[in-house]
Amino acid sequence: MVDHDGFHNLRFLDLSGCEITGPIPIWLSKLRNLQSLTLDRNRITGSIPSWLGTLPRLFHMRLHDNLISGEYPKQLCRLPSLVYQLPESQVEDHHYEFELPLISGSKENPYFLQHVVSFLAPMIDVSNNNMNGSIPIEIGQLRLLHTLNLSGNNFFGNIPTQISNLQNLEALDLSRNALSGNIPSPLASLHFLHALNVSYNDLRGPIPTSTQLQSLNASAFEGNPKLCGAPIPNECGPIMGIDAADKKNNHDVDSDHQFPWFYISVVLGFIVGFWGVCGSLVIKGTWRHAYFRFTDNVQDRVCLMMTVSVNRMKRKLKG
Repeated sequence: MVDHDGFHNLRFLDLSGCEITGPIPIWLSKLRNLQSLTLDRNRITGSIPSWLGTLPRLFHMRLHDNLISGEYPKQLCRLPSLVYQLPESQVEDHHYEFELPLISGSKENPYFLQHVVSFLAPMIDVSNNNMNGSIPIEIGQLRLLHTLNLSGNNFFGNIPTQISNLQNLEALDLSRNALSGNIPSPLASLHFLHALNVSYNDLRGPIPTSTQLQSLNASAFEGNPKLCGAPIPNECGPIMGIDAADKKNNHDVDSDHQFPWFYISVVLGFIVGFWGVCGSLVIKGTWRHAYFRFTDNVQDRVCLMMTVSVNRMKRKLKG
């Protein structure tokens, strides 16, 4: 399996749970025949190197449960073995048997474990890391991918519609991120999809209708209070994509905006009315004198009319 130059012919590398620290080593870029890379449950740091996307035979990669940060590299969306079907002359059956020595107890009593590596599905698993950024739309190029797990990271933005191009996809896990927007309706066209988890994001709107999606457990969508439609109990209202809680929040926001403007308009109206009358009397002396003469005349006339009316009433009462 190896030649004198090292591990150039290595096809499967499993170093899971080996307490590996630091970034993914660059010497892996020389393993041009590598098909499966398993580095999960370590303490690997740094970002996923772009050169991983250049390994021509790599189709199975598990990097979950590490300390990997940074964005999902677009180069990883161009893995040759997941983008296009290799010619039959280059296709090999993904079924291998190895007889590996497993040392247990004393060196004098070793035994052998028959380790069978059966079919390995095309997979990318980078769950439970510290990755961020948006999911690149180029991920839709991995048409031969069967399993995609991006859960437990800090991805944000919309779920790219291009994921619906992954017509061979069987399992998709985007849970426990900060994704927003709607679940793309073209996901309903993924006929092989039997496992989907988008729980604990900030998704909203109706869940697309399909036999696959409606048959899922409601827990696959929990933690998204603005989602509606089967299989969750939230019914979609007349305005699709806005549930009752969202409407209430919008109403409260509108009310908060209306009350301050009401009080401001009352104050402005009082100021304009008061100074429109009194201000002109203060500034213009002739208007002030004319105004007070007018009020005196009105007062005299009112008093005269009241006196005449009282006298008339007295005469009527005496008569």
